[in-house]
Amino acid sequence: MPRAVSFTLAIGRQLAHPRGLGGWLTGQVMRVANRRPTALAIDALAVEPGTRVLDLGCGPGDALGLLARRAGPGVVHGMDHSLAMLAQASARNAKGIRDGVIILTQGSFEALPYASASFDRVMASNVIYFWREPEVVMREILRVLKPGGRLAVYATDGADMAHWPIAKKGTHILYDRKALEHMLGASLGGRGVRIDRVAIGFGIHGLVATVDRPAR
Repeated sequence: MPRAVSFTLAIGRQLAHPRGLGGWLTGQVMRVANRRPTALAIDALAVEPGTRVLDLGCGPGDALGLLARRAGPGVVHGMDHSLAMLAQASARNAKGIRDGVIILTQGSFEALPYASASFDRVMASNVIYFWREPEVVMREILRVLKPGGRLAVYATDGADMAHWPIAKKGTHILYDRKALEHMLGASLGGRGVRIDRVAIGFGIHGLVATVDRPAR
């Protein structure tokens, strides 16, 4: 395998599941690259005081403190499958963890380690590309999301990502607006999904989706 191809594939794999020193470096890069996408997803989530929030695929944990300030006196949970990311999130949110307002958990997207109807809000920012069984993940999200709750998803537009070398190595599943709407809407019979396409800089566009679970 040519060296450039091997290096690009390694980066894609680290983004999908950060580990080791490469995972630590990936987390630092993610903090910068995800700043605006994270802000957009948090705004779309419309967190209210006293709500229970899940940051699904919390990465290095930059969103957790921001969410905790909006959700207080509610509790924010961060879940990731990467121990490297959880270590960074733990160090970054040590006070919130000590105070009991932030709780971190390692887990699988396909089998979320939470009871049904646990959360008022669920956020998944820049992580949907790595869901190998998106229908299963969506069923799990809807299981842990309370009736009347909201899911907010951020994904960089697949039409832009298709030109990125790291997205061409099989490590990412790309979503344009139509594909994202179909995937999210399928779980709710096509109802309750809104998607906005927004500029995030450098000619790149993001998709900010909200899914409102019907109240009983």
